[in-house]
Amino acid sequence: MSYPMNSSASRHALRRKWRTWVATITFLTSVSIATEVFGVSNLASTDMLKLELQNTDGAMSLSFLDQSGITRDVLEIPAITLDGAEQANFDILAHANRTTLRNQSLSVTFEELSDRSIAMTWIPHDLKSHHFEVRIRDNSNYYGGGERFNALNQKGNILPMMSIDRPEKKGSNSYKPVPFIMSTRGYGLWVDSFAPGFFDLNATDREHLRIDYHTNQLRVALIVSPQRAQILEEFVRMTGKPPVPPTWAFAPWKSRDVHRNRDEVLQDAEWSRRYDLPSSVIVIDSPWETSYNNFVLNEEQFAEPHAMFARLGELGFYPCLWLTPFVNTKNVVDMQGIQPGPSSCFEEAVAAGHLVKRADGQPMLSHWWKGEGGLVDFTDPAAVKWWHEQLQQTLQWGVRAFKCDDGEGNFIHDAVFKDGTSAEAMKNRYAALYLQTMHGFIDEHLGGDGVLLGRCGFTGTQRYPFCWAGDNEANFSFDNGLPSVIIAGQTAAISGIPFWGHDIAGYIGQPTKELFIRWTQFGAFSPLMMTHMTSNLGPWDFDEETLGIYRDFAKLHTRLFPYIYNAAHEAAASGMPIIRPMAMAFENDPQAADHIYQYLFGPDLLVAPMYQGGEHRTVYLPECGWVDYWSGHEHQGGKVVEVRAPLEQVPLFVRSGAIIPMIPADVDTLISRQPGFDKDVVCLDERRILQIWPGESAEIATWDGLSAKTVVTGDNVTLTLDTHSKQPIVLEIMYRKCEPTETGDAETAWQYNSERRLTSVALPAFQGKRVLKWRQQSD
Repeated sequence: MSYPMNSSASRHALRRKWRTWVATITFLTSVSIATEVFGVSNLASTDMLKLELQNTDGAMSLSFLDQSGITRDVLEIPAITLDGAEQANFDILAHANRTTLRNQSLSVTFEELSDRSIAMTWIPHDLKSHHFEVRIRDNSNYYGGGERFNALNQKGNILPMMSIDRPEKKGSNSYKPVPFIMSTRGYGLWVDSFAPGFFDLNATDREHLRIDYHTNQLRVALIVSPQRAQILEEFVRMTGKPPVPPTWAFAPWKSRDVHRNRDEVLQDAEWSRRYDLPSSVIVIDSPWETSYNNFVLNEEQFAEPHAMFARLGELGFYPCLWLTPFVNTKNVVDMQGIQPGPSSCFEEAVAAGHLVKRADGQPMLSHWWKGEGGLVDFTDPAAVKWWHEQLQQTLQWGVRAFKCDDGEGNFIHDAVFKDGTSAEAMKNRYAALYLQTMHGFIDEHLGGDGVLLGRCGFTGTQRYPFCWAGDNEANFSFDNGLPSVIIAGQTAAISGIPFWGHDIAGYIGQPTKELFIRWTQFGAFSPLMMTHMTSNLGPWDFDEETLGIYRDFAKLHTRLFPYIYNAAHEAAASGMPIIRPMAMAFENDPQAADHIYQYLFGPDLLVAPMYQGGEHRTVYLPECGWVDYWSGHEHQGGKVVEVRAPLEQVPLFVRSGAIIPMIPADVDTLISRQPGFDKDVVCLDERRILQIWPGESAEIATWDGLSAKTVVTGDNVTLTLDTHSKQPIVLEIMYRKCEPTETGDAETAWQYNSERRLTSVALPAFQGKRVLKWRQQSD
C-alpha cells in the first residue's frame, strides 16, 4: 500500500498502524504546492525527489526525478543496523514538517532542512550509546571528508572521523576531519555528530558506502543537487559561512620554528624589507613565554619587548603568537628563562575549576611535546572568560593573530567536562570549541580585525579562518611531502574550508634549494602564504637565485591580492573555495577529475605545481581557451600539454579573456598606512591594475566597487569601467599591441612594453564610468 505524503489520503492513513506499508515523500521543485510533509522547492532546475520508506524490511530509497516525473537515479538505503541487528517493522506518524517512524528499538525522524536537503535522525529508546551502521548502495567517486593527505578521490578508503595529531606519515588520518562527502551520483552526505566514527567508502563493500558510529543518536543530512558547487554551498550554509579575513592576512607571513632572541625576530622583519620581500605578519612560535601557556613574555629571550614589537609595527607588520590550550604543571625547559615548574596561572586555573577533570575531580593531565598540562575546559563559560582574560596580556604588543597549535582528539583521555559531554564526543568537539573560543576573543577584543592559524578542526572550522596543514616533511614524498600537501589543500577546500595554508618548505627536515622554490610556488597560489621550517631557514639563506625567485612569487601573491580577496568574498557568500579542485571546477569535463596535482586558483588561474623534481610536467587544459602566463601562447582546451617549467616558473595558465585585478608590485604590506610607519614602507592603497588577457569578452566586479567589462569584436575591444571611489587604474593588455580608436582623455598614456609584451594604459584617478576603445594585434 502506497500513499503520497502530500495527499489528503495520507493524512488519515499515516496516523494508523499498518503491519505492512510503503510511504512515499515527494519533493517538488518547479511548482508552488505546499506538501503536507516537505514543501521543498528549487532543489535544482530539473529535479524532484521522492523518498520511499519500506516497512517490511526497513529499507529506504531516494529517487531523483526530472520535471516530467521520470526517474533519473535511485539511491537505495538498506535497513540501518543497531548493534548489528537490522531495524524494520516500523509504525509511522506524520507531522507538519516531519515524519517519525518507531519500532521496538528506536525512532527515526525525517525532516526538511532546506529546499535541497533533508535530515534523518535515529534515536534509541534507551538514549544510550549504540553501534549504528548506515549503508547506501553506491559505487561512485567520493570527495570531501576534511583535510586529508592521502587522496582527493576517497573511493576505496576508510576515513577515521577523529581529529588526530600525526606528524609522521598520515595515511587517511586528519588534523581536520569533516564527516561530509560528495558522491558523483549527485548528492552530499553529512553526519551531524561530534562522535568519532568511520566512513567506509567502498573499501570493504564494493556495492555500499558504510557509516559506522558509536553514539546515543545519529543524524545524517542528505543534500541533493546535480552540481557539486550547490551541494557544498548548502553544506556551508548548514554548518556556518566563513567570515572574510582582514586584508593584511593575505600578504605573505614570515615564521620560524624558534626565534632564539629579539635579534632574530627583528631580522625577519628588517631583512624582509631590505630584500624587498612583501609581508604583513611575523609569527613568533614556541617558545616565547616563561611557561606554557601563561602568556607572560620571556624577557630573557626577548629583551626590551615593547621596543621589539614597536619596531615590527614601524615596518608594517602585525605579530602572530603561538599557543596551545594546555596550562602546564611541568614545562620543557628549551630556552633560558622558562620555568620548569607549574605555569604561573596553573594553580589559579585548578582552584577555579577551569581545567578538564578526571572522574575523581582532579585535573586531567596530558603529556605533550612541551611538557605536561591540563586542558582548558571550553565547555565552561567561566573558563572561556578566564582564558580571554589571560589572552588580554597580548594586546599590549599589538598581536592580531594567534597560531592555535594542538587541540586534536588524541590529547583527550578519560575526562569529565563541565557541560557533561563525554570524553569520546569531545575528541572532535574540543577542536571546534578551542577555535570558537579563540575567534571569540578576536571578535570581542580586536573588533574582528584578527585571524587564527589553526591546526586542529572539525565540522564548522571554516568559521574561524585561517588554518594550516600541520607538520609535513621537507621532501617530494607522496606520503608526507609536498605532493601530499597539494592534495590536502584540495581536500580541505572541497570539505568547506577555503582559508588554508601550509609551511613552506615542509616543517620537518631541511629542504633543498629546488624543494624550497617549488614549495614557494605552491604557497604563492594558496590562500595563505607562509614560510616555516624546523631548519629556521629564510629565503635569504640559500643563494641569490633562490632569493630572487622567492621575491618574484611573494610579489606575485601580493599583487594578486584583489583577485584573491574577490575569491575570498565568494567563499564567504557561497562556500566556493579559493583552491578549486578539477573535480569541482570542471565537474562536467570527464577528463578533469583525474588530474589531481593541478587546480583552479580563484575563477581564472589554472595552477599546476611542480610536485616532483625536474623541469617538465604535463598539464590538462579543460574545455575552453587558455593562455600560458609566461609565454602568452594560446591553447584551446580539452587536451593534455607538456610544459617546461624552469626553476623560476610554475606551470600557470590564465582563462582566455580573463580580467585579473591586481595591485602594484611595490607594495610591501597589506596593512593600510598607520601613524608611526617608516616612510619607506609602501602600504596597501587605492591603486589598482587590471590585467586584460587575450580572448573573448568578459566582466568582473570587485568587492570594493570596481567593475570592468570588455566586449571583443574581432580585433576591436571596448572596455567599460565603473568605480565607486576615486582611484587611479592602470590597464595591462597582455600579449597585445594596442592603439586607441578613440582619443579620449589627453592625459591617458598608451605605451607598449616590449620586454613584458603588454600595452600599458595609465588612467588618472577617476570616479564613475569610463569607456575606452582600442584595436589590438598579437605581439
